[in-house]
Amino acid sequence: MSGLNDLLAGMRKVEVDQIEKSLDDIWRETNVNTLSGGGVAVSRNAVMTLVIFTRNEAEAVRAIQSVESMSAVHPSRCILVTTLEAREGAPIEAYVGGRLRNVSGSGASSYGEQIVLEARDGAAQHLPGAVLPLILSGLPSFLWWNGEPPWRSEQFEAMVDGCDRIVLDTSEMTRGEDSLVALEDVEHRKISNCAFSDFNWTRQQPWRELVAGFFDSDSLRPYLEGIDRLTVEYAAGAESSAPNPAAAYLFVGWLASRLGWRTQSGARGTGMDEQRQHTLYSGIGQPITVEVTARHGVPIKSWHSIVAEDAAFDASASGIRPGAGQACVGSGALMTVHLHARVDGNTGTFAVARERDMRHASTLCHVPENALPSQTVHLPSLGESALLMEQLEELTHNTIYETALAAAAHLSGLTPGRVRP
Repeated sequence: MSGLNDLLAGMRKVEVDQIEKSLDDIWRETNVNTLSGGGVAVSRNAVMTLVIFTRNEAEAVRAIQSVESMSAVHPSRCILVTTLEAREGAPIEAYVGGRLRNVSGSGASSYGEQIVLEARDGAAQHLPGAVLPLILSGLPSFLWWNGEPPWRSEQFEAMVDGCDRIVLDTSEMTRGEDSLVALEDVEHRKISNCAFSDFNWTRQQPWRELVAGFFDSDSLRPYLEGIDRLTVEYAAGAESSAPNPAAAYLFVGWLASRLGWRTQSGARGTGMDEQRQHTLYSGIGQPITVEVTARHGVPIKSWHSIVAEDAAFDASASGIRPGAGQACVGSGALMTVHLHARVDGNTGTFAVARERDMRHASTLCHVPENALPSQTVHLPSLGESALLMEQLEELTHNTIYETALAAAAHLSGLTPGRVRP
C-alpha cells in the first residue's frame, strides 16, 4: 500500500488561508491543459462535500483510496483530516488537488477537489475552524469519522453541527455498549440538524432479511407475537480481549422496535461481559428473554483486511483463498440468531447461523407440520467504498435505523456499569 506521502505527491502544499484561491487556480490550469489538448472545459461540478476524519496514516490512505474509486460517480469536494505525531511544522498543514475523471460509458468528464489537512498534536481543537469554512454551501455535506469519536468534545460537536449526515462504524469502537449509548445521545440531540449512519448496521442487512423472511408466510406470522426468547451470539476474539456487542444490540434493537417490545420501569440487565440477559415485554405483556452472548475464540480481523483478502481471492486464478483455514470476521460480527416462540400450545424455533467459512449463513425453521426448507446465503464482505457509497446516496433520515439504535442504546445503558451521558 502506498504511504500518505505518495498520495500527496500530486497535490499542492498551501497555506490554510490560501486553500480556496489555490483550488481556483488548479481548476483554471486544468481547463487550460484540457483545451490545449483538444478536450472540453469542465465545470467544478461537485455534488457534495465529504469530510473524513482519520486517526493515523493508514486510515488516511485507505480513505483516500475509497474516495478515489467512487469519484466519477460522486464528484465531490473531499476534505481529509488526519492527525500526526508531534514533529516540526505548522500546527495544521494543507494540501490541495483537482481530480479529472472520465465517466465510464458517457464520454463526459467529472471534476472533483481534494483537500488534505495534517494536524499536529495539540491542534485538534482548531480543526473545526479550518474545516467548516471549506464546506460547499447549498450542497449536502457528509462527515465520515473513522474510529471512535471524542464524544461530547467541542471538536466533534462542532463538526456534527456543520454536516448533514454523520457516518461511523460501531464495529471499530473500543467499548461497544458505551458507544451505542453515546451515539444515540448525540443522534437524539442533533436529530433536527443531521442524520446518522453506521457501517455496522449496513453489514447486517442480510441477517435482518433472513429473519424477516421466516414470517412471510401467513401460517407462520402468528409466531411473531409468540416469541418468548431471543438469543444473539456475536464474534469475540481471545478471552482476554474486550468483546464488542454493538452489532448484536443493534440487531436486538431492530427486532424490538419493529415488534413493539418494551422494558419495565426500573429494569436492569444481568450477566457478565460474555453474556448479557434482559427481559422485555410484548405489546400484550408477554415476557421475552433476550440474551446477547459473546463467542470467544473466533478469529477476528479488521473488516477492511477481510475485504482485501476476498478481492485477492476473486482476482486469483489459483482458486486458493489467502489464509485458508483461518476464516475470519470483523469484531462483533453476528454468528447466530435464535428465536423461540409459542402459539396455541405449539412451539416454533427459528435460527440463522454463520457457516464455518464465515462467508455464508444458513437458516433453520421448525414448527409443527410446517417446517420451511433451509436456505444458505452469501454474506458479502462490503468494503469501505461500497459502504460509503450507500450512505452518500441517502439524504434523509433512516427511521428504522434510528429507532433500532434508540432501543439498542436503551438496552446497552441498562447493563451493569453503563451510565447514560
